[in-house]
Amino acid sequence: MTMRQIVRGSVAALALFAVACSSSETEKQRALENGNRYLDEKKYAEAIVEYQNAVRIDPRFGEARKKLADAYGYAGNHMAAYAEQIRAADLLPDDVDAQIKASMYLLLGGQYDDAKARVQQALALDPKNIQGLLILGNALAGVGDLGGAIAQIEQAITIDPTKAGSYASLGEFKLGAGDRSMARAAYEKAVTVDPKSVPARVALATFQWGIGSPAAAEQSFKAALQIDPQNQLANRALASYYVSTGRPQDAEPLLRIVAEAGGETEKLMLADYYVAHDRPGDARDVLDPMVRNERVSSGAEVRLAQLAYFEKRTTDAHAAVDRVLTREPRNASALMTKARWLNSEGKIAEALRLSTEAAAADPLSAPAQYLLGAMRAASGQYSGAAEAFTEALRLNPRAAAAQVQLSRLTLLRGDPAGAVQYAQEALNSAPDSPVARMTLAHGLLVQGQTVRAEAEIAALVKEYPDVALVRVLNGTLKGAKKDVAGARGEYERALQLDANSVDALTGLVVLDLNQGNVAAARARVETRLRAQPDRTDLLMLAARVYFDTRDMAKAEGVLRHLIQIDSANMSGYAMLGQVYLAQRKLDEAKAEFDKRAASNPKDAPSRLIVAMILEVQGKVPEAKQKYEEVLTIEPRSLLAANNLAYLYAQASENLDRALALAQTAVEVAPNSPEARDTLGWVYYQQGLAGLAVVTLKEAVARNASSPSYHYHLGLAYLKNGNRAEARASFEQVLRLNPAFPAAADVRRTLATLEG
Repeated sequence: MTMRQIVRGSVAALALFAVACSSSETEKQRALENGNRYLDEKKYAEAIVEYQNAVRIDPRFGEARKKLADAYGYAGNHMAAYAEQIRAADLLPDDVDAQIKASMYLLLGGQYDDAKARVQQALALDPKNIQGLLILGNALAGVGDLGGAIAQIEQAITIDPTKAGSYASLGEFKLGAGDRSMARAAYEKAVTVDPKSVPARVALATFQWGIGSPAAAEQSFKAALQIDPQNQLANRALASYYVSTGRPQDAEPLLRIVAEAGGETEKLMLADYYVAHDRPGDARDVLDPMVRNERVSSGAEVRLAQLAYFEKRTTDAHAAVDRVLTREPRNASALMTKARWLNSEGKIAEALRLSTEAAAADPLSAPAQYLLGAMRAASGQYSGAAEAFTEALRLNPRAAAAQVQLSRLTLLRGDPAGAVQYAQEALNSAPDSPVARMTLAHGLLVQGQTVRAEAEIAALVKEYPDVALVRVLNGTLKGAKKDVAGARGEYERALQLDANSVDALTGLVVLDLNQGNVAAARARVETRLRAQPDRTDLLMLAARVYFDTRDMAKAEGVLRHLIQIDSANMSGYAMLGQVYLAQRKLDEAKAEFDKRAASNPKDAPSRLIVAMILEVQGKVPEAKQKYEEVLTIEPRSLLAANNLAYLYAQASENLDRALALAQTAVEVAPNSPEARDTLGWVYYQQGLAGLAVVTLKEAVARNASSPSYHYHLGLAYLKNGNRAEARASFEQVLRLNPAFPAAADVRRTLATLEG
């Protein structure tokens, strides 16, 4: 080939490249315009498809990602909206609106440091942006800097002193800082600045209610209604006040006004009121017309199904909820309802799957997070349960039930002081809660505060003598005082009150084992298992008894049965691993589970165990193949998706597939630090350092004791140009584990950074 031919060929190639670029530019702009048209028409699904086409053509098309985030938000997919808005803000650093929206998502997600950094970037471009100043104030309050928060709100007021909302925010932060006098002044100033502002008067009323001035609060609520008798906010707020102060009959006319003037949500609130006050007929009068309309109300269908379930028409109830889920697979209310039913029917694995989907569908729902925590706890996933309960508490700080659950889980982790603190906070939120009182007594007992615990337990026994859990607690107290006969008597009394109490059974089994009566302990467990062979907490108790008495064959048998009926039970997998290690039989276990998988093409749990064994043995290619088999059967398997994504990321291969898998894992377990770390590591390997930093910070926030998470975050900081933050992360790696596998690389990098 001559030089002229080479040049001519190069020119032709460049021409083709230019044509291709021009064509791609035209196609992505056309997709953006189509998406904008669909968005204006409120056709969100169609808009999402068009915007996705645009970013598929050009992954760095920031404007399309920004609009895609809007479309996801309107469609109710807030997690996807969040991810796209962050990417849009990364790609559009000079777009104030993009930075403001990203900071708002971060603020709503509780990522206050990141929200602060984002909104400061926006304020550098537009220092007088009122929304930005308010977001910065909230972010500063979130990290505990109430002084800084107040300063930001005061600055917003200086810029525009006519905004009642700014004064209301100032009042909130002054109250948080403990300055009731200044808070009152700010709330009252909001009303003075805008006497016709219903939100300002409702904010003042809420403040008055919170500081123990109910008469003044009621007067302020009514003053808001005098301004606008049909106002939804004021009517709902006063109705809530009446219900909370024991005057539900006064709430009904207000809720009726809300329902008549509002839409579906407001009508459902009225129906819920009737259900809560044992008026199913009135509830049906509200709900029946809603399901007969052309636009079927899924919320009404779900509530009618709940009424059917309470009336023992379980087949009809399940069928009704299934119809909703067929139409709307991500309907959080329907998913939660069915999960609760399945749990009550003993189908814990399926209940966990549905509660996970519900939390992913509506990540800002405190009830969804609480249900997820309860289902994880029932499946032995205690770390994940704690994360979900913590998230529920973040979304609703007065959720006493979540505080109680966190107290119990904290106790399981061996932190009685923390358990007592959570229980005390629960009692502050719900002083009359017997469950919170029992949890506090249990924490005190484990902490060694026997005298105080004894006083609490004595009061509980006096008030609730026929509650099995109270008797169990008293048995534990007697056991701590070496009163074995008394403890045994209390546990036996608890079993008379509740024959299914595993807590009471556990107490008796522990007493038997401590006295060397292994036969009695095993007999108790085996008798109960014959009656309830699929009860997961019984199976775990039996496995512990067999393991402690060195009967590994029996322990293995019950654990295999456990994970067969509850494939998500992490405690079961963990203990089965202990059994295999104790017997030094990983190869035999692999052969056995391979055999079981071969006989059942849909047996995902057996394949998952094989994949995990292969990974432990360092047979990574075979492990990847086996994880893919699991995902063919169960596409949303948390362990398979997370582990395979991480293996791909480690090898820097199949990164698009790794990203999809990691996103699935985060969607299934949005509060899992492992899943967040994997997703962040995939972003890092893809060269998306900004996204990697945000995601890996979330992993570290959820588990600050993992040197691996800090190491990944340090690398992401370094790639993103954040040298000081990278140094801090690497130093934390060495503090946590000086013998970390990559410690030598960490020390070399630190030396470079210091130089």
